[in-house]
Amino acid sequence: MSTATFDFILPDIGEGISEALLITWNVDVGQDVEEGETIATMSTDKVDVELPAPRTGKVSELCGKPGDTIQVGSVLMRIDTGDAKAEAPSPGKKQKPGARNGASGQAPVPQLVPGEGAPGSAPAMPGGPILAAPSTRKLAADLGIDLAGVSGSGDGGMIMRADVERAAQAGPAAPAAASVPAASVTAAGGERREPLNGVRAVMAERMAQSVHTLAHSTMNFEMRAEAFLDLIGRLEPGAEAAGIKLTPTALLVKCLEAALRRHPRFNARIDEEARELVMPESVNLGVAMATERGLVVPVLPGLNGQTLFAIARRLNDTVNRARAGELAAADMAGGTFTLSNTGGLERATITSTRPVINMPQTATLWISRVQNRPVVDGGELTAGKVMNASLSFDHRFIDGADTLAFINDFAALIEAPEHALAGE
Repeated sequence: MSTATFDFILPDIGEGISEALLITWNVDVGQDVEEGETIATMSTDKVDVELPAPRTGKVSELCGKPGDTIQVGSVLMRIDTGDAKAEAPSPGKKQKPGARNGASGQAPVPQLVPGEGAPGSAPAMPGGPILAAPSTRKLAADLGIDLAGVSGSGDGGMIMRADVERAAQAGPAAPAAASVPAASVTAAGGERREPLNGVRAVMAERMAQSVHTLAHSTMNFEMRAEAFLDLIGRLEPGAEAAGIKLTPTALLVKCLEAALRRHPRFNARIDEEARELVMPESVNLGVAMATERGLVVPVLPGLNGQTLFAIARRLNDTVNRARAGELAAADMAGGTFTLSNTGGLERATITSTRPVINMPQTATLWISRVQNRPVVDGGELTAGKVMNASLSFDHRFIDGADTLAFINDFAALIEAPEHALAGE
């Protein structure tokens, strides 16, 4: 009796992921596996994923080794599943590219690994990617050990639990430079090369697609922030009493939620194939955040009518999970608008930017920190507290009049933020 071979095609295990880094195999060639059993861990754009076996059978081939970058749609592994008749395609059914002997290649939904990407589990170092199982990475994070400074005793340099425990007894390893991913240095010129991969590769691909697809246009403007800051100061004691940290970003989100409900073309997504604008009723706001693994844009769904304190509580929880590396791909899906607020990172006076729209959305907004700037009050030149902003929009679906109306409404809410809280 002949046996059938199932080609396991690496699926899109994120939102638009084109490739993933193979962290570790949990199986060997010749090993029996059960459907649903974890067979590998892959590192994707901002999250690590445990892949389950799509079939029961015997592993006949592993198409990659830890540290390899695997393209979505390529064969990850092959499984002998038994009787070829059981796997034979039905008449008229087309096989997927790369599949053989009737193999389907579609994987079950993978399980996201909570806690991956936390401090101490950097995905790469100058000598190559860090190879460690999810449980080992979690142990290192719990013990405060940076895996970049740990030598692995396992096969191929794999870091084992015993290696982490020894490092913990010896004291915390010196942290690796967060801004230096896998790189090569030439001996002659002393130059360092930094490959475009992982999070940055995905971001680069999406930004390039956005710039080359959408009709980007940007309007820069400024807003007075005295009333904005005053309201935060008045509400902080009540928020603190409720156990909530009230930040300027929370009030920005609240003002944006109110403005987006009045201007649905900005709270929308583009169906490029149908050439249609899809305007949902729900405001699902993406908030850009800088983390050790790069830029992430988690989404706060269903903001319609939520109170400022409720938004602040949700935002604080999302920030904490982002910093701990506990965001899943689902946390970053379904956004209808994106806010980027660089206030906490700024030292120079940044007056404007040209933010790139997060496809398939129609617009994105950047906000600066509050700065003392020259302003005119009652004909007199004086110093005032000002926020600068830049709004990029897709001119194919949003025209200048739409944009001016949105900016006017949003600026009015920032300068009199009590109106955004009306009805709470």
